[in-house]
Amino acid sequence: MLAKIRSYFRPLPVMLGIGAFSIGVLGTATVITGVDIESILTGKFPQQVTVAELRAVKLKPVLMIDVRSPEEYVEDRIGKSPIVPITDIEAGIGVEQIRELVKKSVKPNQTQPTLVLYCAKGPRSVKAYKLLQETGLKMAVLSGGITAWRKEIPAEKDTAVLSPFVVQRTD
Repeated sequence: MLAKIRSYFRPLPVMLGIGAFSIGVLGTATVITGVDIESILTGKFPQQVTVAELRAVKLKPVLMIDVRSPEEYVEDRIGKSPIVPITDIEAGIGVEQIRELVKKSVKPNQTQPTLVLYCAKGPRSVKAYKLLQETGLKMAVLSGGITAWRKEIPAEKDTAVLSPFVVQRTD
């Protein structure tokens, strides 16, 4: 009887090892891609835009939104992009802030801008994207966040690079 019970549990270490390996692979994928596990498992990814695509003016007009913390924003930001922290978006007040920013940025006879959400590397902007999906706003996530932006564009060149496609804030 004991031998029969042991035979049932013999494959258990292998199955646990495979499970742990799979979790490790998923965790690594989220770090590398900046996309959350839910998106990877469901196959539903937010629209992403690269620094190169922005520079090539693939989207126009654009309103850049920083979803990082105020402390990070003070250290560095992309151009004059407004900050709407992910914590505010999660609380609901950030959603209204973003709607107001879009409303203020659109001039008569102008198309609604695409919001380009960014954080340090991507995960918080992906989360913001998901929270804002039901608003009907056009959105994309900056692939690699401000880290990818700074690898290609120094802070002093932000204005020159952004001017062809970013809507000017009116506040």
